[in-house]
Parts: sequence; C-alpha cells; structure tokens
Amino acid sequence: MPFNIYISFMMYVCAVTFMPGPNNILLLSAVGQSGFKKCVSLLLGIWSGLLTVMMIAGGFCAVLDRVIPSAAPYLKYVGAAYILYLAWITLKRKPVSGDQAADAPITFRYGFLLQFLNVKVIMLGLAAFPGYFLPCGSSFGNILLFAVTMTVCCGLGNLLWAFFGSVINPFYDRHFRVINIVMALLLIYCAVRIVL
Repeated sequence: MPFNIYISFMMYVCAVTFMPGPNNILLLSAVGQSGFKKCVSLLLGIWSGLLTVMMIAGGFCAVLDRVIPSAAPYLKYVGAAYILYLAWITLKRKPVSGDQAADAPITFRYGFLLQFLNVKVIMLGLAAFPGYFLPCGSSFGNILLFAVTMTVCCGLGNLLWAFFGSVINPFYDRHFRVINIVMALLLIYCAVRIVL
C-alpha cells in the first residue's frame, strides 16, 4: 500500500474515532463511575470485538470484490458517501455528557458483543476498506493491516477518552463547533481522496 494512501487512511480513522461515539461515551461513563482498573476488561472486549468486526468487514469486501469484481468501483463511492454523511453528522454534533451513556456491565463480553451492534464501527469498516485498501489488493495481509490499524487508532481514541475524559469533555464542550468543523473538513478530504 502506498504510504500517502495509508496516511490518508490514518487521518480518516482518527477523524472519526476520536470523536464521541458509543465506545468512547461508554468508556467515559464507566471509568468515571468505576475507575480505570475495573474497566480494563471492558476496554479489552471493545478492542477484541473491534478487531474481529474489522477482519470480517475487510474479508467481506475482499470476497465481494472477487465474486462480483464490478462491485468494487461502486463500493468506494458508497464509502465516500458514508464519510460525507459522517462529516455532516459531525458538523451538527453537540456535546454529550457521560450521563447519556447507558449504565452497562463492565465486562469483556459486553465490550466484545457491543461491537457487533455498533453501527458506527461496522460502517467504518465497510466504508474504509474498499476506499483505501481494496485498490491495493484484497490479500489477507491487507485485511490484517486494515483491521490492526483500525483497532490501534480506535484503541488510542478509547484510551484518550478513558484516561482523560474529565479533561477532554469540558474542552470539547467549550470548543465543539471548531473541533467539529476541523473533523468534518478532514472527513470531506478523506472522501475526496477515496473517489480520486
């Protein structure tokens, strides 16, 4: 995979995974209520589930590319459209508090299974793989690189929200418009890069 495409992919992942989402809000709330140590199993479950979902998404797109090769060009447009949708949602997003996260068990199993119900995570995988990795080939190595990169970037965002939630949340609350505009512009740039 060309380095410039990989960097563009990393920008996309960071733009969408460092913003508030189901995993980050759940971690912010759980760590605030129970402390970080008690939430380690939840965090490991989220990461394991995320890695699994990304492997499935990459594999699905690779199989679809092999079975219906003419679908691949359309997948990148679907992915770009979804990224533009995320940019729009990001622009409209308002601050959320940890209280808005439902009280959930802080177990590995809960974190793992949550990823299979997390539409944001599933769509991220289905949008990113065809746009960034499929043009470079659908080998197992590319699927693994995709899944690991997504998991590491999302994991960094999760850690950021878990460790510094009390610092990030007030900052985001005060500057959410500027942050949302920057993130939305990064997403628009990524959508354009996918299509071109």
